[in-house]
Amino acid sequence: MNSLFFTRSDKKVLLIPALKPVLKLKRNMTCVTLLLCALFPIAAFSFEDVGIEVSGQGSVVVIPDRFSLTLTITERGRVPSKLKALVDKKSNSVINSAKSLNVEEGNISSARVNLRIVEEKPSIQVQGVELNRARQGSVYIDGQSINQQSTNVIERKKPLFELSRQIMVNFNNIAEYDSFLAQIIKINVSHISSLSMSVAGRDEYYQQALLKAITHAKQKAQRMSKQAGRNLGKIMLIKELSSNQYRPMYAEAMMSDASPRAHSSLSGSQTITARISVKFSLKD
Repeated sequence: MNSLFFTRSDKKVLLIPALKPVLKLKRNMTCVTLLLCALFPIAAFSFEDVGIEVSGQGSVVVIPDRFSLTLTITERGRVPSKLKALVDKKSNSVINSAKSLNVEEGNISSARVNLRIVEEKPSIQVQGVELNRARQGSVYIDGQSINQQSTNVIERKKPLFELSRQIMVNFNNIAEYDSFLAQIIKINVSHISSLSMSVAGRDEYYQQALLKAITHAKQKAQRMSKQAGRNLGKIMLIKELSSNQYRPMYAEAMMSDASPRAHSSLSGSQTITARISVKFSLKD
């Protein structure tokens, strides 16, 4: 067994040669430690990541208070100006019906108009026509007049136009919608879309759902930490997983009034949901 001795000469400490390898090893270990800390700083402070992360969900049930209905009025004919007059007449009847229910003009939109040419298919396919005798008069095939005295000249038929207008009406309660629907079925509109139902002040309800989600996450974390024998610490991170995107509900518009007793529409309810992720620290 080697022994280490210290001697003093001129007030200087002399090291026995057997001690030099030990000091050199310690210096090498220190350099390696500093090098690891420089290359991997995250690993050096990994103890800060200790905690518990849970998800939470909160919901708020609300009653829709906004209702929107879209109507389409369509007419077909050869003369666009006459079509416009017919569409305008029906449009004014729809708008007057809405105003009679005290619907404000700001809740009525009727600017979307569409005009297109309808491609017609001939009702009779003619392969060939043979005329043996020329007589006075005309032959009509698929609405086109053919003069027998000059069979090469065919009068061109005017194109068929389709003019349509969309009218959107917004209501503040479902009772106005029922009364309006009872009036417009008499106007003979071409199409009635499904009723769209939404909620005013949706963002406020979503904020309430977020608070419920945080409470739910905290309750989950407390049960989990208690089972693990640890105490729940403070909140380290909150991450919102939902985005408050709204998808309106739709209810089918009923056109039949055969029943002597009018139907009262029910709007039902909607659920606004928020989801989050929360990270807590743990204490002993």
